[in-house]
Amino acid sequence: MQNFLLDIIFPQHCCCICREPGRFNTKRPWCQHCLENMEKLRHIAPLCDKCGKYIDENDSLCADCRSEEPPFHIARAVGPYDESYRIAIKVLKFLGRRFLAVQMGQMMAEAVLDEPRFWPIDLVIPVPASRGHFEQRGFNQTELLAVQISKKIKVKTAADILQRVKETPAQRELSKPEREKNLLFAFAVTDPRRIRGKNILLVDDVYTTG
Repeated sequence: MQNFLLDIIFPQHCCCICREPGRFNTKRPWCQHCLENMEKLRHIAPLCDKCGKYIDENDSLCADCRSEEPPFHIARAVGPYDESYRIAIKVLKFLGRRFLAVQMGQMMAEAVLDEPRFWPIDLVIPVPASRGHFEQRGFNQTELLAVQISKKIKVKTAADILQRVKETPAQRELSKPEREKNLLFAFAVTDPRRIRGKNILLVDDVYTTG
């Protein structure tokens, strides 16, 4: 019902990615050409079995995962942070087009459902936004995505468990050692009892491997 009302009040008259004129809505925010391009980008190369980074055909793990075991069971992104995906994320985050979280969250949920190694999942937890970004945008795009994922996979979202306690620069601008240092002591768990012994699906809008 909420999405239906949004489509009536704020109808889309162009593709949110390439701006091609047409009739679009929360279920179809982009044109067929952009949708096909996004699908093509998803399969441009094999993925690392562990972290999901694009790798050569002859490998099963990327160099980083071969040299050091990552601190998670498995990680995946819907597609590379390039072209259509990059534009869609920026339109959601910086132009405040919250309706995009509906379809983008659905795509993320499908990636989770397609990978058996994610399961079982007990909780879906979004990465919290910095205070500055939340005040600037008025929302946390990662939480919007997590809510849509939860609806699709039928697992509860717990947005209050993880708290950001330190402001940090964007991960994508940093080297791997800088990324690790950047996030050190940046987050805190508000109630460890709620996640003890549970399998957590951690959701972020941009996944920086390593």
